Amino acid sequence: MNHDTENVVPAAHAPRERLTGRHWLYFTMITLVLLTDGMDVTIVSHVFPTLIKDWGVSVGGGIAFVVAVGFLAMGLGAIISGALSVRWGRKTILILSVVIFGSATALGGTSADFTQFVIWRLLGCVGMGAAMASGNTLLADLVPARSRAALLAAAYAGVGLGTTVGATLAGFLLPTVGWRALLIVGGVIPLVIIVVLAFVVPESPARRAAKLAGTIPVKVLAKDRVSVRIALGKKFVTTTLLLWIFGFFSLGTQLLIAQYLPTLLQLPVPGLDTVQSSTIVGLYGFTSVLGSIVLGLLLARGSRFTVIGGALCLAAVMALVVSVVREPSFGSLLVILGITGFILPSAFGPTRGVLAAMSFPESARGLGMGVTEFGGRLGSATGGVVGGTLIATGMGLSGIFLVLLLPIGVLLGALAGLRQQSRHFQAAEEAFDGSNAAKPGPKRKTPLQSVGD
Repeated sequence: MNHDTENVVPAAHAPRERLTGRHWLYFTMITLVLLTDGMDVTIVSHVFPTLIKDWGVSVGGGIAFVVAVGFLAMGLGAIISGALSVRWGRKTILILSVVIFGSATALGGTSADFTQFVIWRLLGCVGMGAAMASGNTLLADLVPARSRAALLAAAYAGVGLGTTVGATLAGFLLPTVGWRALLIVGGVIPLVIIVVLAFVVPESPARRAAKLAGTIPVKVLAKDRVSVRIALGKKFVTTTLLLWIFGFFSLGTQLLIAQYLPTLLQLPVPGLDTVQSSTIVGLYGFTSVLGSIVLGLLLARGSRFTVIGGALCLAAVMALVVSVVREPSFGSLLVILGITGFILPSAFGPTRGVLAAMSFPESARGLGMGVTEFGGRLGSATGGVVGGTLIATGMGLSGIFLVLLLPIGVLLGALAGLRQQSRHFQAAEEAFDGSNAAKPGPKRKTPLQSVGD
């Protein structure tokens, strides 16, 4: 039983539908989509050292530019998908997003020069940002409310598993057939998955109901306006801003490590080779899968604010541990970063989606999650520039992890603000229920229901 009573809609109003086999099927397919997102980010990060050697691309210039602008493109894709999901449907946007980023990744393997590589990469990033936002939103719509937070956290394990798959593919294909084949394989895999998803995963319930009733052409523009009014209106504007900040620092911090970890491991200190760095990155991704699963189990039993706050505190501890290790060996890094992978990606990765999904009614959920994801991608762009600049100035693995303490502190502050907002909504809901119960006549909508569906 979920004891998290700090939700937007109190437990008394939440649907009591139980998980069934079809819910697990939807969960599995959307998790596989998130896997390809994590796989693509990891694959490209392993390609960067080769581009530096073959094309003379600099870390602080060309690579940092690709990382930063790529994350901006992901943010653009996220916000566009959130706005269009009401009009076209979550599933339609998800399918289109995966087709875009899968095709662009594969075509990136045909690049004749760095300019062509950048073009294909940016197009792929637009698709990835849209796929992450629309995939999480569709999953939130399809599963029972009581299991939503836990399943969103567990689904994010797909991103970590994708990191392991990407690192494994890089370790196997880079030394044998090169980076071009690696990108082609990395692009074909999501295209295969989305074909299967198109046949077995339905559209969101609200969209299907409106379509059956023939109301989509009449109400879609009104729903667009309602979603904007809710997410950016007076009642939710503070929540939306805090989620934007949380997304900015959470995803920005997570992907800074994901993008630059292979490069950091291959610096003169610690001086690992491609196979060694791929092994560590693969273990980092694998343990992050376990961490996301554990996070989901904890969210199913406790307050999301307590669980996420504890994860962020543990992330701060591990950042300190990595920062104090000087001239580490391959063996010690394998252990330390394996443990770090269990904690950091779980604290930074699924948490923003869980918080956003539980903060808005269904009609504003797509836009709310899109805004949160947009903040995350802007944070990733900033992290890409900061990471590349710091590495170019001589900062290594320990220094980068020490810097992580700053965004972790901001995340804890934003989480405290979101908790306060949630308590405010809950108090208003309880006061409304108490006053309404004493009045005869038909039951009125609660304040939150009146701005929802």
